[in-house]
Amino acid sequence: MRVLLAIGCDFYDHARKLNGAERDAQRMFDALVQPQVGDYDPGRSRLLLSPRYDELRQVLRDALFTDPQPDTFTLFFAGHGSVSAGAFYMWLRDSNPKGLSASALSLADVFRNLNEAAPGQSNIIIDACESGGLIEDLGVLLKPSLLGNAHSPGLTLVATAAQDQGAGDTPAGGTGTIALLDCIEGRDFVQDHKANLDLIEIGMKVSQRLCRSGQNPVVWGLNLFGSRGFCKNPRFGSDPASSLRHALHTWPTGSDEVIKRNYDELWTAYSAVGGVWDPRKFSSLVRAMLLPSASDPEVMASLAERLAITFLQRATQARDPFRSVEVAATLAVALLPALGHQLVAETAERLVDHVAQSLVGATAALVKDLESDKYALLSDRSGVLSELHELPVRITKVLGWSAAATGISRDATLRAEAEALYGRLTRLILAYYSGSVASFSDAQAAGCCVALSTCTRLGLRDEGEQLAGLLFNSLIQCEGKVARGDLPRDRALDYLIARRQNDYSDSVDLVARPVDLLTVLLKAAVQLGLEDVFDESLWKIDGLAFSAYLPADYVRFGDHLMEGGENLVWSIGYDVFKTADFVASWPPPKTSPQTPLIASLAIAASLLYPDRQAWFLLES
Repeated sequence: MRVLLAIGCDFYDHARKLNGAERDAQRMFDALVQPQVGDYDPGRSRLLLSPRYDELRQVLRDALFTDPQPDTFTLFFAGHGSVSAGAFYMWLRDSNPKGLSASALSLADVFRNLNEAAPGQSNIIIDACESGGLIEDLGVLLKPSLLGNAHSPGLTLVATAAQDQGAGDTPAGGTGTIALLDCIEGRDFVQDHKANLDLIEIGMKVSQRLCRSGQNPVVWGLNLFGSRGFCKNPRFGSDPASSLRHALHTWPTGSDEVIKRNYDELWTAYSAVGGVWDPRKFSSLVRAMLLPSASDPEVMASLAERLAITFLQRATQARDPFRSVEVAATLAVALLPALGHQLVAETAERLVDHVAQSLVGATAALVKDLESDKYALLSDRSGVLSELHELPVRITKVLGWSAAATGISRDATLRAEAEALYGRLTRLILAYYSGSVASFSDAQAAGCCVALSTCTRLGLRDEGEQLAGLLFNSLIQCEGKVARGDLPRDRALDYLIARRQNDYSDSVDLVARPVDLLTVLLKAAVQLGLEDVFDESLWKIDGLAFSAYLPADYVRFGDHLMEGGENLVWSIGYDVFKTADFVASWPPPKTSPQTPLIASLAIAASLLYPDRQAWFLLES
C-alpha cells in the first residue's frame, strides 16, 4: 500500500501568514493520488491544511500504523521551517518559537515513527525555509541501528532550500513545489528509459533547476534495496529507442540476500564515497554484489542501476569534483565481463555517458579555478612535504581523466567541448606547474598513457612534447627509481628522502621494479617524434628494467588479477640501446577492444587501477 501525507500550513498563531503553502500541498496531493501519476491510496492518504500539532501527530500515527501498514510512505510539507538546537522543525498552526520541541514537527519525530513502522520505502519532501537544515539530524538519525533491519533501508529526502536560505515562491506556488510537479507531471524531462521515477532522480533534476535561480536544494537518499518508485514516469516510452534501452524498474527480490550479506560493507563504502575513497575496495564490493547475478543479466543491470543512483548521489557531496566520475566508472568497469547482454551493455553505456558528462563538468570547473587562482591544484589538506610526492601524481591523474573524456564521449558536441577543455587544461598546467610535471610514481603511467596519446590525436604536439620531455627528464634524473604504484602514504616521506639523497639502501622496497612509466614514455616518444631526443639520455639509466602487460582479452581488463596475456620486460643496455630497438621488439597487437564501449571501459579501468595500461592508445 502506498500512503501519502501532504501538509500545507498558511496560518500560524505565532508566525506570519503564508499565501501558497496550502495550495502547494493540495496540488501535490491531487497529483500523487491519481492512479496514472503516483497511485497513492486515496482512502488512506491524507491532506492536512494548517493543522495543529496534536491533530498532525494523530494523523501520522494512523497513516503509519493502521493495518495494512504502508510499504511506501511519502510525507510532503510546505510552510515555515527553522533550525533550532541542532534539529530541523516544520512549523504547524500552533507551533511556538519558545517551545518548538513540544509544538512543531521535528525530523527526529518523523524518523522515530518510520523506524517503528518500517515501510519499505520512505520519502520526505520539505518545501520550507531553512529546510536544508535537516542535515543537522542525519548524523544522529541515519545509522543502521536506527533505520531498522537491513531489509528496509529505503529512504529519500528532498529539501528545496539550503539551511541558510529561504524557500522562493511565486503567485503560482512555491518554486520548489512547482519544479517537483513539473517533473512528476512530465513538463520537465527526467528520463525516459524506466516506467517509474525515483525521488532521487527527481530531486537531482529539481536541484539543477533551482540552483540556476540561487536556491540550493538538498537531496539525500539511501535506497539499496530499490525504491518502489516515487511516481509513474510520464515520459516513459517517448524515445523511439526506449525499447532497446529498457531496464527492469521493479527491484528483483532475488538480490535481497546478496545485499544482506554485504550490508555492513555497503554502509562503509557509502560513507567513504564522500571522504577517503579507494576505487579498488569499492570495486570488490560491487563485484561481490553483481557476481551472483551473472546468469541473469536483467537482475545484474537493475542492481547496477540501483547502486549507481545511490552512490552517485552521495558522490555529489564529496569535495573532490572527480569523485562521481570514479564511482560511475567503477560501476561501469565491473560490467565488462557481461557486456554481451544487451541490458547490461545499455546500463554500462549510460554510466559511461555519465562519466563523460561529469568529466567535462569537473574539467571546466578546474580550468575556471586555475584561471582565477594558479594554486588551485594544491591540496588544502596535505602538508608541504606530502605535496612534493602527491602533486605530480595528482597532475597526471587529472590530465588522464580529462583526456579520457575526449575519447569516451559519444555526443559530438560534448566531445568537442571536452577536447577544447583538455587543451586549455594542459596549457595551464604547463604554465603553472611545469616544475611538478615529474616522474615520481609508477602509478602515473596510466594517466600519462591517456594524456600523451590524446595530445597526439588532437594535434597538441607542442603540449605533448613538453609533457613527455618533463616526465622523461625527471625520470633520468632519479635514474629511473620511481616509487611503486602502490606506495603507502606513510612511506612517501621515506621515498622522498631516499630520492633526495640518491641513497635507496634502506628503501629498496619502495622503488618500482620493473617500471611501466618508462614504457609509456618510449611509446609516446614514437608518436611525438622524440626518439632522437630520448636516445641521447638512455645510457644514464643503464640496467633499468621496464615492462608492459598485454592482456589476452580486454573484457577482463577490470579484474583485480588478469589471467593469460603476455608480460614483456626489457632492460636498458641489454635489450634496448635506442628507442628503435624497443619499437622493433614490441610485438604486433594480438588483441584490441572489440567495441568502442569496451575501449572506453578499458581506458577507465586503467585510470582507476593504474597497474595496467591501455596500450592500444599508443599504437602507431
